[in-house]
Amino acid sequence: MRMTLRSTNPDHEVPDDLVLWRYLDFPKFLDLLASRAIKLPRASKMEDPFEGVMGSGATKAALRAAKGRGEKSYLRNAVANREQHLSFFWRERTYVSCWNAFPSENAGLWRIYGDDKGVVVRSTWRSLRQAFTGNADVVEDVFFGPVSYREVADDSSFPLTFTDQFFVKRAEFVHEHEFRLVAHDVSRDHNYGERDTTGLPQFATLECDLDQLIEEVLISPRLGGWVRDTVEDVSRKYGGAWPVRRSAIYQPPPNQILDF
Repeated sequence: MRMTLRSTNPDHEVPDDLVLWRYLDFPKFLDLLASRAIKLPRASKMEDPFEGVMGSGATKAALRAAKGRGEKSYLRNAVANREQHLSFFWRERTYVSCWNAFPSENAGLWRIYGDDKGVVVRSTWRSLRQAFTGNADVVEDVFFGPVSYREVADDSSFPLTFTDQFFVKRAEFVHEHEFRLVAHDVSRDHNYGERDTTGLPQFATLECDLDQLIEEVLISPRLGGWVRDTVEDVSRKYGGAWPVRRSAIYQPPPNQILDF
């Protein structure tokens, strides 16, 4: 299947030099090397149970607007529940790849996603975009863009499409500063089982050129220096030419200043 990248906001161009980080444990890094593909998990399998679901503030605002239009209460409730049902329907059929948009590595994210067992892949939007070969398994349109963070209990604005809902997260996750790839499985074979999700793929797979994608691999600052050699050796065995280094964020300052 051929995939196409689509912006969530065509009026706002993502800069090519936007630095993106993907924190991985070592097994997932090996899977990236072996599959030569980025795997997007189903939104319903992600940690945040509110992925893709409209916030309570937006739901209340929609109900107030419907009441202002003179709609009957039972109709307002039915429409709200239909929207909620569709949100959960698409959670099972939407796939998300999460990157972190920071100019440098982040000590907090090391702690959360792989402090004692992880690596991080550094890329840029240009490198990520150009790495895709155009081949995918279960998705066609892949949307990209930054995530916005809101106090969803108070925020009365709501996304216009179910795709947009996956680019909004609760303010409690603002520390992630996410940039996402989001794709929907629109296959008739996968989308019309309603509540039966047993046949749905666990991942959507986007083939990519790893040497184009990976600009650098960093080893967790809490792992021994020998791990760098191991990761570099594994990278070379899979044909990777990217540099590998251990994070230096906890390297102590010199105890003597030698500059004049």
